[in-house]
Amino acid sequence: MATVSALPVVVPLLPAVDEFDQPRQGNSSTRLTLSQLLNPALWDLPEWNGPHVEDPNNIAAQVDSIDYSVALLKRYRNSLRPVHRLSPDIMALIFLELLDDHDHPLGSTFGSCSWSYLAHVCHRWRAIALACPSIWTQISTRYPEAALTCLERSVDAPLTFVIDSRATMDNSKDVVDRVLLQMSRMRHLYIPWTLLHDDDGNVSPLVSGLIDASAPQLETFYLYRVRADGKCFALPPIFGGQTPRLTVMKLSYSYPQMGSVTFGNLKELYIRGRKRDLITLELAQLLDMLEACPVLEVLVTIKARFVHNQPLEEDDQARRQIRLDNMKRIDIARCAASVVTNLLDRLIVPNCQLRISVWLERRSDFRFTWGVPEELSENHPLRDIRKLQIAYRSGSGGVIVEGTTAKHPFQVIATIGTGSDIGDMPTVSGQLLESIAKTLDLSLLEEFTIAETSYYHPHVGFSKDVWTSVLSRMPLLRTLHIRLQSITDSGFCRVILSALTHRDDITGKLVCPLLETVTLVDDKTWSSLQWWRFAKQRRDAGHPLRRLSLCLPHYENVEDMASTDLTDLREVVDAVDLDPPDTPHVEFPSAAW
Repeated sequence: MATVSALPVVVPLLPAVDEFDQPRQGNSSTRLTLSQLLNPALWDLPEWNGPHVEDPNNIAAQVDSIDYSVALLKRYRNSLRPVHRLSPDIMALIFLELLDDHDHPLGSTFGSCSWSYLAHVCHRWRAIALACPSIWTQISTRYPEAALTCLERSVDAPLTFVIDSRATMDNSKDVVDRVLLQMSRMRHLYIPWTLLHDDDGNVSPLVSGLIDASAPQLETFYLYRVRADGKCFALPPIFGGQTPRLTVMKLSYSYPQMGSVTFGNLKELYIRGRKRDLITLELAQLLDMLEACPVLEVLVTIKARFVHNQPLEEDDQARRQIRLDNMKRIDIARCAASVVTNLLDRLIVPNCQLRISVWLERRSDFRFTWGVPEELSENHPLRDIRKLQIAYRSGSGGVIVEGTTAKHPFQVIATIGTGSDIGDMPTVSGQLLESIAKTLDLSLLEEFTIAETSYYHPHVGFSKDVWTSVLSRMPLLRTLHIRLQSITDSGFCRVILSALTHRDDITGKLVCPLLETVTLVDDKTWSSLQWWRFAKQRRDAGHPLRRLSLCLPHYENVEDMASTDLTDLREVVDAVDLDPPDTPHVEFPSAAW
């Protein structure tokens, strides 16, 4: 690291080296050489380290001059350091990289130039920093003096401007007015939602000029949350409705509408409602917006619901299909299952990961609508499922269906809403399982997990026929995990074994012929005899188990495993152990912002 030296930015040139060897005026017999200057032992100074004396020869002024020369020598020394082999362009790129990592636009230090210590290291670093306009583009009303300095030094570089949540006409108007003159180079704009919609629905005078101005370079528009009362609102036309380069739009407590902005280059759209004031959009409005976003990659909605006010047969756009080949992620929370099903039925998104949360609905034929269309198109992202986990959360009235396809993860959380006439989850869990299995494409499924959290009410509807119907849709299944914390069998366990050893009445074949591994955790109703009979029947039918992994309570305190019936199990199963693997949940990017 170069040595710190406090120097003015502009300084005279260093005298020629041989000037240090010239005789001093008034004393032709004494010469000051660089070697003497660097060796204090050779100095001949009056009253060296002694008491204060008069200074008839003006030594103090001469020492000040030497200080200046030493500073120049330090600059010369710094230029010899290895770091100075990097060109100014490379150094500027390094500074910009540090700048990008240093502050988030909504962080408390953004716009404070907290990284400016880079310009204090040495003269060269300071010169590079001052000559690089892109370094001075972070502006916030929270730090008005730094904001005005950055506006001047940024020259014509694209700006990132944050209006602080505590901004008022008194403390921020000067900065906002100066930024308004530079809107032609605005790249990222962050505004608290309270300034765009007050209690009377009016835009604050502080930002009215900004959102009315032209912003041809704008790429990010972010209305961020602050703790305040208010209602969600429709976004008015901003920047004249012309934002040709807008790629990211994040809206808290507000939602866009056609004409608000230009959607043609939008890649990420985030919409957030309030807990007590959910955003409500008609499905037709959302479809219009999505159709206007041909390159959209991310759609995230939180606390926003979509409604369909017309029966499908009366909607002339009921079967309108929208193809979004660039869509990578859809994340929709807390919507009616029928509306989400309808939405996903309209979208052609072949390379997309899905995460949706819906309110469960029962149809007239007693099947369930849970957010996924019954007839999956050829390019639907759920047509190629390889891993699937169905986890009941009966205490909260929900079920989590998650897994991975050959390309992407997916997750659907279906919950019974408060006041619903569906009943509780243990009552409908068997029928719901059938609806899930009949909806999804499980023809390529290789790993399946059925799970239930701790609950005291027995589940109903899990008959042998139900499990046979479900498992028969998994011809390539190789691994089955059963994860229970319930005190009752609930149809999750012994009936599964019965279905797996049942021969088809016509073909005489077993379901899941490739099944090799079964693991079980925490069930309290099974015995090893049942496992032995199950494994023997599968082996005798030509479909032997390769591994059986158990975590059962009656093995917890056994000291000598050789004295247990595990030896008998190993006669019909290749490998038996007491250490089932974990079945982790699918990981998704955070939807919070």
